Amino acid sequence: MSHRSSPSDPTLDLDRILKQQGKTRHAPLRIMIAGDPDRPIRTISLPRKLPAVVSIAVLALVAATVVLARGSWRMSDAIGALQHRVHAMVAAVDSIALHPGSRGVAQAAVDVGPIVDASENARATRVAPGPIGTFVVESANTGEAATVAVNLNTGEIDPDGYRQFRHLMRCLRTGAETPIDPRLIDLLYRISQRTRQKIILISGFRAPMFSIAKLSYHTRGMAADIRIPGMTPLMVRDMAASMGVGGIGYYPVSRFVHVDVREESSRWTDFGKDREDGEGTEHGPEHGEVAEAVTPPVDE
Repeated sequence: MSHRSSPSDPTLDLDRILKQQGKTRHAPLRIMIAGDPDRPIRTISLPRKLPAVVSIAVLALVAATVVLARGSWRMSDAIGALQHRVHAMVAAVDSIALHPGSRGVAQAAVDVGPIVDASENARATRVAPGPIGTFVVESANTGEAATVAVNLNTGEIDPDGYRQFRHLMRCLRTGAETPIDPRLIDLLYRISQRTRQKIILISGFRAPMFSIAKLSYHTRGMAADIRIPGMTPLMVRDMAASMGVGGIGYYPVSRFVHVDVREESSRWTDFGKDREDGEGTEHGPEHGEVAEAVTPPVDE
């Protein structure tokens, strides 16, 4: 005769409890929300592994933040050092423009080691005794004017006049400035002395991002677009050619002449309109302008 367990057998309750524990051991996390007593309780189920995943993600985010912060600090230091170096190099070039016959200050500014601010030395110096020549440059775009004084014996330039001239030659789009090649300053002085007139500046320095040429003379402080009061562009062009100017661009419609201090001789003509400082109006035969045959220049 078989033995049957009664409904109140405690072993059945124990088996049922154990089965229920086995089922709920890996059950998902549940969030129960009881808001309105007239509505059923809302239950949100979450994977049991979610807290661990969130913790790992938070740790990874913290680690990435630390790494990026360290990289940012290092980059900031590198940028600061680079800016300091660039400032020293610009000051060195300025010192060469102010003192063409002396390279000591400029060399000290670019040597490895403690950097000398050549601009400070330049500010403390005035043109040495000797015959002084001056010329006036006036911006056709802003109306600003600068008087530049040059020592005719040494080629040194008065620092105050040089700073004014450099600012007047700035890029009209960005306001950026660059050191001006002393040969360009000497050229403009000679043009002014020959014509007995001030120089009307149309365009000087151009920031590289606004130049379509790889090595534009405007981006290197070596070129200027000018007019001379009382003279036609043709007259200015011929005069510049007689002076042996390296680069001469003739713009009869826009009514100015481009001059630069490149080593080789280059001549071109552009009959376009509004070529003063427009987008993409770079100067030279390589930009579609009509090149001319260069005859041996006649010096002063």
